[in-house]
Amino acid sequence: MKWYCGWDGGGTKTGVCALDASGAPLAEAVFGPLNPNGTARETIEKTVGDCVRFMDGLSGGLDGCGGLVIGFAGVSNARAGEMIGECLKKSGYSGPARLLGDQEIALAGAVEGPGCILIAGTGSVCFGRDARGNTFRSGGYGYLIDDGGSGYALGRDILTAVVRASDGRGPRTCLTQAVYERLGVDGTGGIITWLYAPGTGKKQIAALAPLLLPAVQAGDEAACAIARRAAEELGALAVAAWTKAGMTDGEIALLGSIPEHYPMIRRALCERLREKLPLARVISPRGTAALGAARLALQAFSPS
Repeated sequence: MKWYCGWDGGGTKTGVCALDASGAPLAEAVFGPLNPNGTARETIEKTVGDCVRFMDGLSGGLDGCGGLVIGFAGVSNARAGEMIGECLKKSGYSGPARLLGDQEIALAGAVEGPGCILIAGTGSVCFGRDARGNTFRSGGYGYLIDDGGSGYALGRDILTAVVRASDGRGPRTCLTQAVYERLGVDGTGGIITWLYAPGTGKKQIAALAPLLLPAVQAGDEAACAIARRAAEELGALAVAAWTKAGMTDGEIALLGSIPEHYPMIRRALCERLREKLPLARVISPRGTAALGAARLALQAFSPS
């Protein structure tokens, strides 16, 4: 009997999930990074090899695999796809395979039927599929012009609140001392030096986001305003995508570090979605992206 496999290839780890022909879970595992965009080829080759060896240990070995779906960010990069294909061949896998974007496999794992995923991590995007199978999306245009409600936006807004407080353009905030301590500086000049240093990018700015939690819990005015704005931005993503697609009912799964670790933002976001989209069901993801990839493999390659 054939089984079907999905990989969720990320920048730090790769989730692997295998399903039997009925769609029941068969096996799961986690290996190293796989995203070809920014990961060394030697690392990718090792991860692919580890994943294929895991598959070879399942019932019937590699011949038992009826199909494989691999999802990762930046799948539109043709060279990245070629690299994955070359690594698969080198590792000994020659069965059916398909490469898909990370949003597609996350959606397939997170919801059942029509619906969407609202992802808020370092960046933010809403991606979904309607009852006819048509996909829709909103946001995801990158931190320079978009990514409202993301970890990057929280970090940026924290810095904005601190410098505005220093100038008297905004309320005094406990974020000031928190930022000074985190960056090892003693004034706004040190913040600017850090901000425009060559080694500072969106990930470093997003890493400041956790400073918001204790400040909101303390009732800090500036911090609470940042949290409210994040919820509004994320809500706007989902409402715009849902409305543009002509959706009525369905599931909206909340993914990423922001809804997972920032309860005040999640609560405000859920309230906004219930108000604007009363027929939508806001949920936590039903399953992993690796499970979604395996489901898509079953759907694409199963003969039944």
